[in-house]
Amino acid sequence: MNYVHDMFMSSGEWEIMVRALVEEAATLASLALFLGMIAIWAQVIATL
Repeated sequence: MNYVHDMFMSSGEWEIMVRALVEEAATLASLALFLGMIAIWAQVIATL
């Protein structure tokens, strides 16, 4: 048995982990943009 190989994940597991990380980052970026838009609109409405 190759114990060194067993310590690392297979390429399929890496792909799933990277995809989940990218999706998480995209979700957080989308949420940040949405909250920023709300903050800008709140300032615009406050000046009216």
